[in-house]
Amino acid sequence: MEDIIKDEFFGEVKYKPNIGSWVGITDAPLYNSEGNLKLVVQDLEKEGILDIQREAYKTYLQNADKYKEIAVDYLLDYYKWNYEYIASEVSGVNEKDHKDVVTETQLFEFMTLWYLFICRDGSFGYAFGCCWDVDNGLAVLLSEEEPRVISRTQLENLHKINADTIGLLVHDGKNTWKGWKKHSLFGKNEHLEIELEGSVEDGITEVQKKAYAEYLQKEDELFKKFAEVLKVSGADRTALPKTLYIDKEGNYGWICFALWNDKYMGVLLSEDTPRILSESRLRNYRRRTMSVKPEEFGASNRFFGVLSCNVFVWGEETEICVDKEKGTLEDLVPLINNLLSFLNHNENAVMKAIVVDAGMLKQAEYYIDCMEEAEGSTEECRVFILEDGTVVTLPLAEEDFIESLHLNEVFIDFDNEEQELSATLTFYCRPDCFVDPETNHIIAVNMDSKGNIRDIELVEI
Repeated sequence: MEDIIKDEFFGEVKYKPNIGSWVGITDAPLYNSEGNLKLVVQDLEKEGILDIQREAYKTYLQNADKYKEIAVDYLLDYYKWNYEYIASEVSGVNEKDHKDVVTETQLFEFMTLWYLFICRDGSFGYAFGCCWDVDNGLAVLLSEEEPRVISRTQLENLHKINADTIGLLVHDGKNTWKGWKKHSLFGKNEHLEIELEGSVEDGITEVQKKAYAEYLQKEDELFKKFAEVLKVSGADRTALPKTLYIDKEGNYGWICFALWNDKYMGVLLSEDTPRILSESRLRNYRRRTMSVKPEEFGASNRFFGVLSCNVFVWGEETEICVDKEKGTLEDLVPLINNLLSFLNHNENAVMKAIVVDAGMLKQAEYYIDCMEEAEGSTEECRVFILEDGTVVTLPLAEEDFIESLHLNEVFIDFDNEEQELSATLTFYCRPDCFVDPETNHIIAVNMDSKGNIRDIELVEI
C-alpha cells in the first residue's frame, strides 16, 4: 500500500516506490491547460523529505511566476538552437514554427509540462514531455544561477559540478559532462553546447580544462580557418557549430550541422588546420593512440585458421585479421602497432592516395555517369539516384566521397624471410557509388608496416 503523509510544506503527498519519490500537487498553475502542476520530491531510499528540499520548494513558490518566464525563455532558445534537428524529427513543424518566428504558444504545441521535480540536494526544475524525444523528454534546471535545459533523465539523476572557466556541467548519465556557452557566429549570438568525456566518478581532467582555455583563445581564429576549409570544399556550403567536444586527452573539435546535406559532422580543431571528420571519428579520435596486445587476439568467427581482434582506426572499430601460420603474435604485434600508429596519424594521406592518386573518385563518377539521370537533373546539376535510393550529384565532392568510405578490415600477412608484414585494408562505400546491379565492390589497399602503399585496386566480390 502506498504511504501517504501530510507535510507542512508540501501538503499531502504519496510515496511512489517505482520512481523513488513523494508525489503531490503544487499551487502553481500549468502553462497551457487548467489545473495545477504535479510535484515530485526525490527520496530514493525512502528516508523522508529533507529540510533542504522544503527550502527549495519555498524558494520556488516565492518566485514561481519568474521561473515560468525563465523556463519559456530557455526553451525557446533551445528550440531555435536545435531547430534543424527538431524539424527533421517532427512532421508537424512548418513555416509558422520556424525558429525565427516561433512563439510560446506554438512551442507548447510540441511540449507538455509534466511536473516540478525537487532533487535530494535541493536542486529543482520543470520536467517536460516533448514529441522529438519521447524517451528522455526535456527539463529546465531552475535552481542554478544560470538555468540550463537538460534531459528529464538528467534532472531525475542529477550529477553536477562547477568547473573553472567552464561553469556548470551536468552529467548525461553515460560518459559525458555537458555545459554550454554563447558565442558570436557569423554576426549572431548562438549557443554552443560543451561536452567533455568523463564518468561521474572521475569528473573532468586538468588536461580538458587546459584544452578548453586554449579553445577560447583560438575561437575567432578557428571560425575563420573553418570558413576557409568550407569554401575550398564548395562555395555554397555552410555548417553551424552546435557542440564543442573535448576528449580525455584534450583533443577537441566541433560537431556541426551541415546545412547542405542536413547531417551532423565532426571538425577536429586541436591540430594546426581544422579537419572535417565524421561525428563518430571525432568522438573516438583519442583511440588512435591505442595499441594491441598479443592476448587480445582470438579465433576469428569468420575465417578458419585466422586470429583477430578489434581496434580503432580513424575513430571507427575495425577488425585486424592474422593468419596464425604466418609468424608468431609476439613478432607481429609490434609491426601491427607501427602500422596502426601510421594509419591513425596519416588519415588524410591514405585517403588522398585512394581518392586522388588511385583515381577512385573518378571511377565512382564513371559508374554513376552510366546511370540514367533522375527527374529534375540539369546540365549544371546532374542528379542520379543510387540503388539504395541515395540522391547524388555530379561532380562528386571529394570530402563527400571520403565520408562514404568505411574501413572494413585489415588483413595481415607476414614474410618470415624479410621479417616484414604486408597489410591489405579493405574499404566499402556507403552509399555505394560503384553502381553495378550484378556485382559488389571493395577498395583494397596493400601496404607495409611503415605505411608504404604498394597498390590500390577496385575489387569485385
